[in-house]
Amino acid sequence: MPVLDEYGIPFISDEVQSGWGRTGKSFFGIHGHGVNPEMMTFAKGLGNGMSIGGVVASASMMDCLTANSISTAGGNPVAMTAGNATLDYVLDNDLQTNAEVIGRRLMDGLRSRFASSSVVGEIRGSGLMIGVELVKPGSKDPDVATTLAIMEEARAAGLLIGRGGLYGNVLRVTPPMTVTAEEADAAIEILASVISRHDAAALQLR
Repeated sequence: MPVLDEYGIPFISDEVQSGWGRTGKSFFGIHGHGVNPEMMTFAKGLGNGMSIGGVVASASMMDCLTANSISTAGGNPVAMTAGNATLDYVLDNDLQTNAEVIGRRLMDGLRSRFASSSVVGEIRGSGLMIGVELVKPGSKDPDVATTLAIMEEARAAGLLIGRGGLYGNVLRVTPPMTVTAEEADAAIEILASVISRHDAAALQLR
């Protein structure tokens, strides 16, 4: 990072959601871009539901932190045991490869289904971190109302998805790393059914 180096600014990568193989192509998301940060933070992906968080950094950075601190939930034995068990399961079952394979299946399936959609602006992501950006028909303007409606309709049909993006108009398709091909196909079918209704409604308004 030439610009950061020029001003002496450390590069910190937040791997709270992109770590532990979720992006498929690398164990931590940033490494998929050939970058080695001076510090990485991580959390919930390691605990599989347990409260856990951590940070790793270069020795020069960590050695400068001389203050002592204590936290009721920090570093407790139960959370650490859960973290070890989660990491063992991720490695023993090669969930990184599963994220890469099933993620590609999801991405290809969604792109195929929505290639001509008037409400889907873009489908992007890596591994099991996929975003479906929703826009107003005939434009690139974010459509938050449609995003919220599709989320609720998908939930009613049995598919839980999140929402994110700068404007809140991106469906977050981030299933568990243990997701199967059959479950991925079912998710594609549900989304296709829901979004096709919004495409049909958009056509009627033209």
